[in-house]
Amino acid sequence: MKNKDSVLSSPTEDAQLPNFIASNLRLLRKRAGWSQSELAARVGLNRGNIASYECGSAEPSICKLLRFSNVFDISTRDFTRLDLSDPAELALARSARLSEEAERLNAYRERQAELSHLIDSSHDLFQYKRDTLDKPCKEAELFAGHYLQLLELSRQLMKEHETLLEELGCQCK
Repeated sequence: MKNKDSVLSSPTEDAQLPNFIASNLRLLRKRAGWSQSELAARVGLNRGNIASYECGSAEPSICKLLRFSNVFDISTRDFTRLDLSDPAELALARSARLSEEAERLNAYRERQAELSHLIDSSHDLFQYKRDTLDKPCKEAELFAGHYLQLLELSRQLMKEHETLLEELGCQCK
């Protein structure tokens, strides 16, 4: 005879994940001091959509959840799964988002440094080969000219990339 505790529950019997979309949407909108119409304008919807999401009669699509997450600076996971009425949870959710952005920005900076090093190493190799050739042919000189142009464009691009990363870094602080 089977013990009822040994029987596995079916997926339909499992507890549902919490869903705080309606309450968090209303809470975050009010904390921002926006009307439903103002929020709707910020995310490209109409006031009726916001009202139906806030009362729970409809749920936003993933694309709309992303818009809400960006407007309120909260990850979609935290927006949908955490009760943000607790100020500590809200602060934690916002700091987690900032931490993720800082990590991503650092990864881009590291990649930029790697690419700059690669470009410089490529130039060092080019210069070594050029210095060790006795008499390069016309075709080699033509390729060298093209390479030097490409090198200059690559360095300009990396400088612009570095400037962009610095500007993003200032916005993340």
